[in-house]
Amino acid sequence: MRIEIFPSASGDCVLVTSADGKRLLADAGLPDAYEAYIADPLSRLHAAGEVIDVAYVSHIDRDHIGGILRLLDHEVAWRAYDHSRSAGGRLRKPKVPRPPKIGEIWHNAFLEDIERTEKVDLGTALTASAGVLAGLNAAALGDRDSRQIASAVQMLALSVGDAIEVNWRIGADQLDLPLNPAFGGELMTARPKTPIALGSLSITVLGPTSEQLRKLRTDWIAWLKKSKDYVEKLRKQHQRDADAIGSGASALDFAGLSRDIALAVEKDVTPPNLASLVLMVEEGGKRLLLTGDAGDESLLGYLKDAKLLDASGQIIVDVLKVPHHGAHNSFSKDFGKAVRARHLIFCGDGEHNNPEPDVVKGYINAIKAAPLAGGEQTVFWFNWSLVRATDFLNLWVEVEGLFDSAARNAGIVRRSLRRNEGSMTIDL
Repeated sequence: MRIEIFPSASGDCVLVTSADGKRLLADAGLPDAYEAYIADPLSRLHAAGEVIDVAYVSHIDRDHIGGILRLLDHEVAWRAYDHSRSAGGRLRKPKVPRPPKIGEIWHNAFLEDIERTEKVDLGTALTASAGVLAGLNAAALGDRDSRQIASAVQMLALSVGDAIEVNWRIGADQLDLPLNPAFGGELMTARPKTPIALGSLSITVLGPTSEQLRKLRTDWIAWLKKSKDYVEKLRKQHQRDADAIGSGASALDFAGLSRDIALAVEKDVTPPNLASLVLMVEEGGKRLLLTGDAGDESLLGYLKDAKLLDASGQIIVDVLKVPHHGAHNSFSKDFGKAVRARHLIFCGDGEHNNPEPDVVKGYINAIKAAPLAGGEQTVFWFNWSLVRATDFLNLWVEVEGLFDSAARNAGIVRRSLRRNEGSMTIDL
């Protein structure tokens, strides 16, 4: 099994290749990150006649699904060009790299069903949201925290839109890609006794549970139903603040409003994280745990239900994709003690304070307290680094400073993406 780790801004992007050449793409970061770092390497697969057998979307947050949507957009552009050329048309050749063909999509998508059954006008809500977001003037927000908060607000509406567009892109009238075929096109939920074969890979869906998906659906219905009035209120508030900014008034009130919005958003978007599609990927006795943004309590529950924890309540995997970019709300001492790994992958460029230094330290402390048997090294992989960073420098100084002589003496190694490096690879 080969695991290629791409830079993906604040999101995730990992490409898994089996010994017999089957490929699973796990998320694809933010759209801009996909274009900057991921599109060209994937286009080389196309040039070599290779395909991505499965594109797996862990959940609908934009830093996971946005790059997948951009990949599908590129494929649509190329297919339209091919059709035009074959019909004697004059459509211009796309200026974007051509992605490899996708075999199937794994994605728990039900937003269109919500729109139909609950009579929620997603289009109106999204259009209104876009108007609000266009007015979040970064120049008017004088401090970095405010800009990050504005970005977090933007992520909410765009994530919903991306999820709907992915549904459209893969439909029969566009790319006609199979959705969740191992589950008959239905939502993928925990099925620990029936793994999916992908060549020599055996992939077990550990989560989410049906109950978590029901909660996600209920919460999204509630959010979408209230979103018209909510967004209109924000639009009016923004207009007042924009008028104030234009007259030279202080932007402090506007930044304060953004913080209030962010608090509401944070509460509302928790269920998508909890409903992350969690996979155990196995080949030849090696194991990779893909976690999306699932919470530590959910993950421990999935592992327990699948009877993957030993008598001491622990599991050792070869690779752990660290949940939620190393955020505090997906880590606990219990999780660090229970889930041990020879390789830990942290995806995040410092945005939203991820990976959080205290979380990285928590994983380090768990290893120091109970090193792997036989003196094995534990490698921490970061898909960003201080030498690449132009922002969040203090965070990266703190994170990289954790790998001191005491860490090295405990067999802990740091591997960070170098300045001119396009990806990193783990060969199991």
